[in-house]
Amino acid sequence: MKIAFIMLAAGNSRRFGENKLLHIVEGKKMYEHTLERLCDVQKCMKIHYPDCEVQVIVITQYEEIAQAGKHAGAEVFYNRYPEKGISFSMKMGLEGQRDADACLFTVSDQPWMKRDTIFKLVSFYVSSLKGIVCTAYEGKLGNPCIFSKKYYEELWHLTGDTGGKAIIRKHMDDTGILEVEDEQELEDIDFK
Repeated sequence: MKIAFIMLAAGNSRRFGENKLLHIVEGKKMYEHTLERLCDVQKCMKIHYPDCEVQVIVITQYEEIAQAGKHAGAEVFYNRYPEKGISFSMKMGLEGQRDADACLFTVSDQPWMKRDTIFKLVSFYVSSLKGIVCTAYEGKLGNPCIFSKKYYEELWHLTGDTGGKAIIRKHMDDTGILEVEDEQELEDIDFK
């Protein structure tokens, strides 16, 4: 099995007023939390699921984030059209990983998402028979989410700032939910 971890880090941060991904949160730039955790889970997967190949992908418009991704061993794609919304970044990730059996999509403005939660989510996907798995807190869906290859075509048809939740809601019968205990994990930072 091959799983692509796709880190979406190309937004313009209009509501934040500056590039929020470079904003310091608990001693690190916001995007660094996500990148480090994805790379940590990639290493954990090699130990616990040696037959599962994991590739970390970074989609960004920012040179600093691109260089950090490359330094961490991730494959980097530059999104030169961030105004096209999150769906465009998702499609860039899919295009680069069409051979992957599944793609995990995560945003880069959830600095409190725990490594263990991401690992549990991937383990849940690997062991379940579900085509989609995602995180939630008290039933409210959050990121990250994993989609099996059978949903790539639907993901490809998303437009603008529409993410994968529209597809999840359409296929709840094929969706596994990992409830997180700490609501803060799913909190994304949009304002200073």
